[in-house]
Amino acid sequence: MPLRWRPELWLDLRARGCQARLIGAGWRERSLAAASGSGRGAAALGAALSALRLADVDVLPGQARLRVADEYLLHLLLHHDGSRAQVRQEAQQRFRAVLGDGARHLMLLPMGRQRWLASALEAADLATWTETLQHAGLRAGRIEPLLHAEWQRVGRQIRDADAVLVLPRDEGATLLRLIDGEPVDLAWERFDSEDSASLERRVRAFARLPQGRSRRPTWAQTGSGGSLAETDDAQVIYLLPESGTLCRYVRERSGSGGEADGLAG
Repeated sequence: MPLRWRPELWLDLRARGCQARLIGAGWRERSLAAASGSGRGAAALGAALSALRLADVDVLPGQARLRVADEYLLHLLLHHDGSRAQVRQEAQQRFRAVLGDGARHLMLLPMGRQRWLASALEAADLATWTETLQHAGLRAGRIEPLLHAEWQRVGRQIRDADAVLVLPRDEGATLLRLIDGEPVDLAWERFDSEDSASLERRVRAFARLPQGRSRRPTWAQTGSGGSLAETDDAQVIYLLPESGTLCRYVRERSGSGGEADGLAG
């Protein structure tokens, strides 16, 4: 985590609300004040900022760091050994093929060895949020996917060769498949977040077959003869709930569940 020379305002914009936090200077993520607001998009931003001003905060920083949840974004996980410009060009082409020629804001962030997270945000959404911040006397600083911020915080804690990281959201969950600590597959699953059975089914499908139970990529092969080799180890599931504590579960290949190890984040 980079050193902060002065307090920063972090806004975590989720599908059904926003959390505003004033983070103190220094290396650690130390919260000086926090508040939340309900609603969606600009309404949630405005409510959270109004609540924060009532939480004994006289002066806010001039700009805000906006971290956007997955419901507002379309993600691509790219494996590319070219330059950043080449990766951006590929991402733009792939987004254009899916979304058409509309205006959008593209974020491109590293996720590991030759791995990139490309995230597309509707330009109209960004313009509305920027206007809301301006009305509050703020300007938009760094804008990034919440997914990338969480990966930076917890990714290094995962040591298993074959694992799935589950990131619950208000309206579903984002799933990351990891091989040797590198993300190799990503999926957004939309479902009722209160339905734990749906979460269980989606995670099982992703972790096993068809798309989630991916074989090791070429650079991570351990088999002989140039063939792709699957791991025989039990699958490990990491869950990052709202508490921010990283929980570890082990599931045997047969599909039987294991007990939580209680790995703290």
